[in-house]
Amino acid sequence: MTPTSGSSLVSPCTGVCRMDQDSGLCLGCARTSEEIALWRDAPPAFRDAVWDALPARFARLGITCTRLPWDADVIRAEVLKRLSAGDGTWVFGVSGAVAEVMLHPGARFVVTVHGDSVTALTHGGGLRLLLGEDLRALSFATPSVPADRAPLALVVLRERGRLPVASGLADLGPDTAALDPASRSHRLFDLGLGRKEARFCVRCPPGDLSCLLTSLAGADLATVLRVAGPRLVAESPARVVESALGRAEVTTPIPPPGGRSQVGPHTHLLPDVLASGRATPPGIDIPRAYLPGALFHPAPSPHPDSA
Repeated sequence: MTPTSGSSLVSPCTGVCRMDQDSGLCLGCARTSEEIALWRDAPPAFRDAVWDALPARFARLGITCTRLPWDADVIRAEVLKRLSAGDGTWVFGVSGAVAEVMLHPGARFVVTVHGDSVTALTHGGGLRLLLGEDLRALSFATPSVPADRAPLALVVLRERGRLPVASGLADLGPDTAALDPASRSHRLFDLGLGRKEARFCVRCPPGDLSCLLTSLAGADLATVLRVAGPRLVAESPARVVESALGRAEVTTPIPPPGGRSQVGPHTHLLPDVLASGRATPPGIDIPRAYLPGALFHPAPSPHPDSA
């Protein structure tokens, strides 16, 4: 786990600062109290040696959420590499209310970079990531899931990444941040999840659906889905899921009740799952010090018997 060149200044700390009495190691970063105390002023060789020792310690302690030794420049390079490869799924939102951005078979992302902003577009959707200095990369490898196939979480410091929270439908006005410039005059409606980690919105051009949603301002999610749900399915407006890290947009059709989402960008809005209150799926537990920005799930490895 030797850090990528230039990133040995990165601390392994995940914000879970609790010492294990038996091993003398932190249950978040697996360092000793002495290593933690010396870290800030230690030379790179010391830090690299600690990073090299961590995988065995993680295994011994059963730690599965670990910070990767990536600074902001390395995170950006890794994000661009994954977008270029196009063989995984990017997920924005919370459990029960997500946008999943993946490629249709044979498709590619069109990627543009402007400063800290990385935008990736494909047929039916896209995403924008704001890769600033407050960004951290967490891995969720387990004994049965190696590091190169493990989910990757891009997170931001909790105190610096809060979104406005709406507990009822809110008209946010023109979506001036839309990935498609032609849609920036269309109105964005926050469906009111009431969650600090993400918001689930729909974007509507002028018309009856926009007027209906405007009339439902302040209504809770259950009421919005009861009154406007059939129209939302029929018209399939753009769904916009925003997090502290950026946004994902999906314009593919919403499947009817009982239908299946197509391969490619799609969304899920499942009130029963949303009621769990989880931000992320079981096994991907983000430490409280952070807010989830986006999850990346690598594509499954090909079966060894496949042609």
